[in-house]
This record gives sequence, C-alpha cells and structure tokens, in this order.
Amino acid sequence: MSQIFDLHCDTVSEIYKSKESLLSNTRAVSVDKFSAFDKKAQIFAVWSDNEKTEDEAFVTFQHTVTEMRSQIDENPSLISLCTSKDELEEAQNEGKLSAILAVEDAKLLAGDLSRLERIYEFGVRVLTLGWKGHSCVCGSYDTDDGLTDFGFEVLKECENLGIIVDVSHLSEKGFWDVAGKARKPFIASHSNSHILCDHRRNITDVQLRTIVSAGGICGINLVGKHLAKRLPGEKALDPAEVLDAVCSHIEHFSSIAPDSICLGLDLDGTEPLAGLESVDKAPMLFEALTNRGMDEKQADNIFYNNAYNFFLKNL
Repeated sequence: MSQIFDLHCDTVSEIYKSKESLLSNTRAVSVDKFSAFDKKAQIFAVWSDNEKTEDEAFVTFQHTVTEMRSQIDENPSLISLCTSKDELEEAQNEGKLSAILAVEDAKLLAGDLSRLERIYEFGVRVLTLGWKGHSCVCGSYDTDDGLTDFGFEVLKECENLGIIVDVSHLSEKGFWDVAGKARKPFIASHSNSHILCDHRRNITDVQLRTIVSAGGICGINLVGKHLAKRLPGEKALDPAEVLDAVCSHIEHFSSIAPDSICLGLDLDGTEPLAGLESVDKAPMLFEALTNRGMDEKQADNIFYNNAYNFFLKNL
C-alpha cells in the first residue's frame, strides 16, 4: 500500500502543549512519518480540552491553529492546509500531505454562532459536535441528552458554511437529532462497531446505515476499549490481538457499507496499541486485512479512496 487518508488525530493539540514540531516529533503523527506514502491526507483535530472553560478553549484553538499554520507555511513542499476540494486535489497530485482542520467538541462556541464562522475562517472544515458530558451544543456519549436548541442552530449553520458535521462522541439521542435534521452528508470520523464491542462510544449497524444513506462515511479507531473488552484502556501488549480486533471491526462495517468505511485512527488521542503505535505502522494493518482474505482493491478503498472521494464531493 502506498496511500492513506486518516479521518482523525489529536496531534496538533498535543504538540502545541509540548512545543514540538509538526514536521518531526515524538508523537504518533508527524509529516515525516508519512514519507513512505505516495498519497496521504490527515484530518488534524483541535481538541476543546474539557478542563478548560469555553472561552479558554476558544483562545487555545486560535493559538494552536496559528502555530500549526505557521509550521505549514514553513514547509510548503511537504504539507498543505486544504480548505477546498481543489486544494485537496492539487496537494494530492503534488505528493504533499493534505491537512484538513477539525475541531473536536463544539463547546468552544459558547452559545455564540458567530464563533462558528470564526473557526471556519481559521480553516476548520470538520466539527465533532461533542466529546464528553454536556455542552452548549449537545449531550455526548456518556449522557442521554441530544442536541440543545443552540446545537440545532449549529447543525444548520455548519451546513450553510460548508463545515462537515461529525457525530463521533455524540449520545444516541444526539445522533438521531442530527440524522433527523441534516440536509447534507455527515460523518462518524472515529467510531467502531457496537455489535462487536458494546461501548457507548461505538455505533450500531443501524446508525452506520443511516450515515451511509445520508452520503457519509465512518472511520475505525485504535482505542483499545472501543475495540474489544479484552483489550485494556492502557497500552495493549499483543500486536496480533490488536490487529485481530481492528480487522474485525473493519470487516464487519465493510460487509455493510464497503464504499463508506475508512480509517479514523485517533492517534495521539489515546494510548498506543502494540504494533500500531504510529501512522507509519499502518501498512501492518493493510497486510493483516489482505492476509485475512480482503481484496487489495477493497483495502485500498478503506485506507484512502473512500475518504478521498467523500472529501472531493463535500469539502
């Protein structure tokens, strides 16, 4: 395999705190770790830290993105921030890493719809509505609450602006609130199969079919407790067990929606799993899938084409 499109990582938030470089760092994702891939794209999420207030999270977002964009500007031959399908296509044709900007947890909007336009101006094109607990926008997976009145306004304005709504982390009620009102495709950037592991962060087959029927896609993540009860939340030590669990989730969802399943690895946002500790280890997962009988063309679709085709249509 020589191409990868990952729907979610938390790297830019982590390197902003540690003052490391996006180009090369000690994290799971960096520009140099994509060097073996001919075509590569990464959605970089800025996390609204739940220990910060709404206003603090908004200020941190601005500082984080300013630093990220500065580093991208310093390395224009290697990485490009893509805010449109034309920019994405151009960067991929030139062999650059395409960076798409996301926000994880819309609490930083603080009930102010003008902030949504502001983050769009900063380059955000994907918005994960929740993360944990309650916010001005929604209840997350650990609650039974859906979108707030303001949350419905956010959904509508995202579609008006051209920000793709991400339902990963939402409560089940929140999911159906989005599904019932969405006029454009929405995604689950990093959500696994509930039927294989009944964690509340995972989604059901019915939810997956709903995402797909709306034109969306779903990314499989590398969070141990979302993959299997036998995998700990901390570092998993058995690479074969890790690969087996990830492959099972990919295979199950692909049996339902083969053209809509992608990678949403959640690197730098969770404890590393043995054998898949960083993005440059992704070929191990590709090899495991094909060894289990998956056609290489289908594996290529999961690793790159499904996500790329979606963003060409929706970015």
